[in-house]
Amino acid sequence: MEKQKIEEFFYRNNAQVNNPIIKSFLSDSNNLYLVQKAILYPTEQNKKLVDESFQSHYINVRKIKYVSNLIYFFSLDFDKKRRRLQNRALLILDKGLSEEGGTTAKELIEDASVEIELDHIVDGGLFDNIEDELLLKSLQKLTVKQLQILEMIYVKEFSIKEIAHTLQTTPQNISNLHRKALNKLKTTLSKKGE
Repeated sequence: MEKQKIEEFFYRNNAQVNNPIIKSFLSDSNNLYLVQKAILYPTEQNKKLVDESFQSHYINVRKIKYVSNLIYFFSLDFDKKRRRLQNRALLILDKGLSEEGGTTAKELIEDASVEIELDHIVDGGLFDNIEDELLLKSLQKLTVKQLQILEMIYVKEFSIKEIAHTLQTTPQNISNLHRKALNKLKTTLSKKGE
């Protein structure tokens, strides 16, 4: 008889019972017991216990939903801010590291293919043709790329276009590297000469 009364109640209120919040409320055995007790013995005290228990459950569900949304939207905002910052602070390799121009970040990145050329420059190229010790020490302060370009221009007598084609870059870049190498040599030699 009691079981039939409970089943009839749930059957009549099927639409409300299928609500996700009520389903989660009834999934707790303590809450289900309180509801069954209120159905079988509908006193004010039993109804009040179910009501208080449901209010507590509903507040917890709202808190969990709020925190869940907070985490979700915060993570979206965080990703947007990170992407925006990455797009603003792009690494520009062609820009000079100091205000005077000078060496660029691109020139400081080591190129594995250039290492082979460095051995050639040291062994039988640019350094063999220099007798001035001061100039030799100044040349050693240049980057590998700058030394390579100086050797191609002054020892092998390549044109800027030929060097650009060999190093797979633009003639303008070769001219800039050549000019920077000469300015660096000039600055180093003038400091040592004083």
